[in-house]
Amino acid sequence: MGRVIQLQVGGFDKNFSYLVIGKTNESILIDPTGDAGIIENAIKENKTKVKLILFTHSHPDHCELAEHFSSQGIEIFFPKNEDLGKITSFDLNGMKIECIATPGHTKDSVVYIIGKNIFTGDTLFVRGVGTTAYGGDDFLLEKTLAFLFELDPTLALWPGHNYGGISSTLKEALNNSHIRPSKKTHELIKKMVEEYNLKHSTKKKF
Repeated sequence: MGRVIQLQVGGFDKNFSYLVIGKTNESILIDPTGDAGIIENAIKENKTKVKLILFTHSHPDHCELAEHFSSQGIEIFFPKNEDLGKITSFDLNGMKIECIATPGHTKDSVVYIIGKNIFTGDTLFVRGVGTTAYGGDDFLLEKTLAFLFELDPTLALWPGHNYGGISSTLKEALNNSHIRPSKKTHELIKKMVEEYNLKHSTKKKF
């Protein structure tokens, strides 16, 4: 089913990247961003070979290191704009991965289910959801949340940022999904995004 290693990589704001290591010690890397050294040290310490990189959506703070790792010849999967619930499946030497379209935070947002784990990016945090202000849609997000309520509530949830906690069950996170960023938080996010875009002026922006 895969062993999950959560990496606190810094990045835009308390970002997480993930290594999911299979029985053959080959692994999947999810949302590589922030401090590349932290990720590379984890790969080395666990003596794993990354075979596939997955992204939960196209916001630049989740795919800063796409070029860094793709230059090493690792296969990359970027999600596309798909209808809610559309499933794309992968198999890494017996480790089953389901990519499920969950538009809302962005129109290309997805979650990944691997064994008893669900990786939600910015669709759902331990407390609250990601803003729709940067290419998202509130109506689609509400539909996505209703869809997630139909999944196994005992799945271990691994979010894209440490907002309210590092992990929970899907049920616990959904019970907190009514929490929305306040006006003050929106203003702070806007400032952070402007600073991020300025710092990364030659790269993809929010």
